[in-house]
Amino acid sequence: MRTTASHWRALTLAALMAAAASAAWTQGIERPIRVGAVSALGGQAGFPESSRAAARYFDAINAAGGVNGRRIEYVSLDEGANPQTAASAARRLVADPDVVALVGGSGLFDCPVNAATYAQAGLMSLQGASVAPECFSSSHIVPMNNGPYLAVENAIAFAVDNLKHQQVCVSILDLPGMGAGYRRSLDRLKAPLKTALVDVAFLPPDVDFANAVRDRLARRCSAVIFTGHEPAVLQWLEAAQKQGMGDIDWIFLTPAYTDQVAKAIRSPQARVYAMAEFEPWQSASLAMLDWKRVMRQGGLPLSALAQGGYVSAQVFVRVARQIQGPITRTTFAQALRDMPATELSFLGMPFHVGQAQAHAPNRASLPVTWRNGHWKIAAPVWIQAPPLIAPTP
Repeated sequence: MRTTASHWRALTLAALMAAAASAAWTQGIERPIRVGAVSALGGQAGFPESSRAAARYFDAINAAGGVNGRRIEYVSLDEGANPQTAASAARRLVADPDVVALVGGSGLFDCPVNAATYAQAGLMSLQGASVAPECFSSSHIVPMNNGPYLAVENAIAFAVDNLKHQQVCVSILDLPGMGAGYRRSLDRLKAPLKTALVDVAFLPPDVDFANAVRDRLARRCSAVIFTGHEPAVLQWLEAAQKQGMGDIDWIFLTPAYTDQVAKAIRSPQARVYAMAEFEPWQSASLAMLDWKRVMRQGGLPLSALAQGGYVSAQVFVRVARQIQGPITRTTFAQALRDMPATELSFLGMPFHVGQAQAHAPNRASLPVTWRNGHWKIAAPVWIQAPPLIAPTP
């Protein structure tokens, strides 16, 4: 059979097109998977450990070959000191079509300002440390931590059900936008827990800690729960130790569960507790040993904030590796929602997102107690707040 010149041209064109398609496919496979984050990276209310821990985990994954041969490119932006800068950071990530998800974010403004933007863009945010109430009522934000509202429910349950207190005082550091979330959590309490609350005080951010502690001592509370972040916890403890901590159980939320707080407690008789949101980092489990190695290599403190960022990055990688075909915002969101309830080594309950319009996949806390400069597990069973009721879409 005779082959014409036009036939050869057609064959050559087909070969070139096939080669170009193969090159494009190879280039697509090798392109980095871009992941973003909006976090409070500076200032007194900053939470930089979460996104930095996520970055260190991604570094470790990249060093081991990435996700199906593709490295992860992490873009962490600062939400700044006001809603406008938080919105600007989110717009920058949303406008980049290569950003397939947000991972390890934490801050005060991101959720209330950007939740609707993420939902409209179909961009899922696996937050390492969620704070604002809106983080727990959004279809596209998935907190890895308990958050302060579920944590205060668990702290009250621990004080009443485990420590058997009937004179419990709660001191809530009323940071901007958080009061409504605390009030909803207090309203959710079952009757025996509400009965044990003898006083709930909402304290302004510029509170005089000495006066606030003095008030708690004067009310003869048998247990005092304080919701502040680590800098506030240190000030609270300093005021309490100067006045005498008395015959009181002092209970803090996860931000107090740090080496720095443990070192700040000077009285051997002090009865101090913190509500751990993840497996205690003193654990010698293989998962915890790997986390400690990654954190120390990155020069990061061992804290719940760092755990949250690490777990959020871990979940992203697990989901991304299950996706057959292109990893996009749509395919990642679908794979995350389709993932069945999964045991994660750091969490006290199975992790599940599903089709809900609000998410709180980690509602379990494990109380730890201070003993001679170190944190020890205070109760062998995780305390689990009731599920959130998702708002009507």
